[in-house]
Amino acid sequence: MAAGGWSSLPADLVKEISGRLSSDADLLHIHQICPHWRASTSLPAAYRPWVVAGRALRSGLIPIGDYSLRLPRRGAQRMEVGAPPAGFPYCCGTSRGWLALADEDRSPTRLVLWEPLSNTEIALPCPSPLTRIFLSDDPLISSNWIAVATQLKGLIGQTTLLWRPGDADWTMMYEEGTFEIDTIAFLEGKAYYIDIQRNIVICDLNTGTDSSADPSPKCTRIFNVCSVVRRLCRCDRLHLVRGAHLVACNGELLLVVLRLGSHPSLVEVYKPEWTLDLHVELRDRVTDLGDYSLFVGGGDTFALSAKEFPSIKRNCIYYIDEPCNQKYWISVFHLGSNDMEEIPYPEELKQDKTNWTPYAWFCLRKPLRSNDFEASLRE
Repeated sequence: MAAGGWSSLPADLVKEISGRLSSDADLLHIHQICPHWRASTSLPAAYRPWVVAGRALRSGLIPIGDYSLRLPRRGAQRMEVGAPPAGFPYCCGTSRGWLALADEDRSPTRLVLWEPLSNTEIALPCPSPLTRIFLSDDPLISSNWIAVATQLKGLIGQTTLLWRPGDADWTMMYEEGTFEIDTIAFLEGKAYYIDIQRNIVICDLNTGTDSSADPSPKCTRIFNVCSVVRRLCRCDRLHLVRGAHLVACNGELLLVVLRLGSHPSLVEVYKPEWTLDLHVELRDRVTDLGDYSLFVGGGDTFALSAKEFPSIKRNCIYYIDEPCNQKYWISVFHLGSNDMEEIPYPEELKQDKTNWTPYAWFCLRKPLRSNDFEASLRE
C-alpha cells in the first residue's frame, strides 16, 4: 500500500468496493472515511425499503397496473429506477428486490421477473389466471430459488403453484386451496403462508423433486389458528384482529398479530409451535427483536436490521394496509413502548380520484446510489 495509507487507494478501486456493498449503512460509512473516499463514492439516493403503490379493482386478487415505487415517509416521494420491460404494465410481485410483471391483469399470457438495478430479466411460464408471485431466494445469488404463484379458485379462494428453474411448467403446490393469501414466508426449505381467515399451510419444498413420484410438495394445513389468536385477547371485551402475518426473522419464523381498537397491545409477536393434531400454539411471545424490525402487510414480508438500514427504527413492526378512508397508509408499531406512529395517506395520491393503495413492501437488492439514480432519470 502506498505511504498515504487507505486514503491513497485509487478512486476506481474505491468506487468498485462501494459498488459491492449491500448495506445502506456501509455505503454511508465508506462515504465518510476521508475527503478522497467521499469524492470517489456516492451516498444512497434513497434509503430502503420502499412501498409499491398501485391501482387495483380487487386488491390481492388481480395484478395491479399503473404502479409506482414510493418512499414510506411523509410525502411518499416517487422513485424511478430504470425502465421496466416494455409490454409488461402489470405488477404481481415484489420479492427479493425483483418485480414480477405481466402483460395482462385478468388473462395474462406473458410473465417476467425484472431486477431494476442490473436490468436483469427472467421469463417464466405464465399461469392464468394469476394473482401474485413470490420468490424463495434472490435468483442472482441462489441457484436453488423457487417461484410460487397464487391463482384464483372460485370467487374468493386461491391455490398455489410452484416453479423451479428449468421446469417446463408450473406444478400444483396445494390444490385444495385457501381463502385470499396475504403473505408467504420462506425458511429452511419450507414455505409458510396464511390466508385472510387465518388458515396456515406449510409446504416442504424439499419434497416433490423426485421425477418418478408426485411432483407436488408435501403440504400440511394448520387449523384453528383464528380461535387461538382470539384467545390471546384477555380483555373484558373482544378486540378484532386487524391482521395476522408470518415473517422469517434471523433464522426464526414469527407470527405477527395486529388488533383494532384500544387493545393494550396493538401488536403482538409470537413464535408459533405446531402440534401433532395440526393445530398451532402461541406460548412464546417476543417483545424484543433486537436490532431487527419486521415489514408486513400484503405481499412479501421480511425483516431488516436497523444497523444496516439507517432509515428504519429497531424493534418495530412496519405495517401497510388498504387506507379505507384515505387517512393513513402505513403504521409503525414500537414493541418496546407499545406506541404507534401513523404515516398519512400521501396528498399527491389523495388528489387523484382513482383508488391508490399500498400494494406491498419492496427492498432493492443493493443500495441505490445517487449517481445511479441520476442516470435513471436521464434515460
